[in-house]
Amino acid sequence: MAPQEERKGKKGEPLTDILPELLAMALAGDKDFILCHETDEETHSRTIHVMTGRFITPCMLRKLIGQAESQKDEGATLLSKPVNSARKKTRRVVQC
Repeated sequence: MAPQEERKGKKGEPLTDILPELLAMALAGDKDFILCHETDEETHSRTIHVMTGRFITPCMLRKLIGQAESQKDEGATLLSKPVNSARKKTRRVVQC
């Protein structure tokens, strides 16, 4: 297993300052970028989870896109945009 990549932020560094760098690193490495919000049911404390890596299979992606499209009337947002890259394009194929 490859060593875990971790970005050590400065204590108190705003999330809005950290996210652009993490997103750029994920795009450069052909990795997924996932940002999730969680509220603890007991303490009601809020946490933001940011993950980069290879998590989403093509099947999972189609399901998430469908879910976002079905929730647009509830305020869900879906943005799909091709990534322009000078590198040779590669494709991951996963059997569903």
